[in-house]
Formats: sequence, structure tokens, C-alpha cells
Amino acid sequence: MTQRLITLILMLTVILLGGCMEEVSSKLGGERLKFNIEESLVIQELINQNQGEYQQIKEITDKEKVEIFFSVLNNANWENDSGKSSYPDLMINNKYSIWILSPDNNIRIGVNNLEKNTFLSEKDSRIIYKLIVDED
Repeated sequence: MTQRLITLILMLTVILLGGCMEEVSSKLGGERLKFNIEESLVIQELINQNQGEYQQIKEITDKEKVEIFFSVLNNANWENDSGKSSYPDLMINNKYSIWILSPDNNIRIGVNNLEKNTFLSEKDSRIIYKLIVDED
């Protein structure tokens, strides 16, 4: 009888801890998404905030730079988009919305067709910012 009771308590403990750990990791880590690497990155900048008009400012065709961009996206933790916000500062390939958050130039990225977004770490924000803003 005591052996069964101990086994039952251990099983319940494992089940409860497993459920709690999954909930904690989903709250902290978000969700990973897999992005296919594209040929280039067409970067458009917001030129009219009232009407959401964009103008192409740059196209990145360097394979290494494009791979870096998608590597950052693949390693990010994605959350469900919490609703409509201001027009993004930049659009990439008409798929990815980029908000540059002042004063540290941290970046928020949204995936338009999936309604997902993420706030990048300082390190990843610097990498993306350098890719997007720096001259070739």
C-alpha cells in the first residue's frame, strides 16, 4: 500500500512539474518560427506616417547579410501580435515590419502574414540595425 502511495505521489509530482515548466517556458521563451532564406532584402522606409506610405531605400543582395537577417529571425522567440500599433519604421520584403525603439535602437519585428512579433535582444538589435542602416 505504501509503495503504491509513494509511486502515485511521485507520478503526480512529475505531471504537475512538467505542466508548470511548460507554462513557464512558453511565457518566457515564446515560440520559435522557421523562416526560409530569401534572395534579397528590399528595405522600405516610412515616408508618410499619416497614410502609411513607404519608399524603397535599399536592397541587400549580399547572401551572407541576408542569411544573418534570417538567422536572427529563426533564433528569436515569437509571441502573438497584441494588436494594431503605429506604422512600422521600416518594411522588409513587404513581410516584416520593423520598429526602431529609441533611445537604444532596440528593435521590434513583426511578421505580417502570421501576426507574430518579437522584441530583439540588444545584441540582435545591433546586428539588424547595422544590416539595415549601414551603407554598403
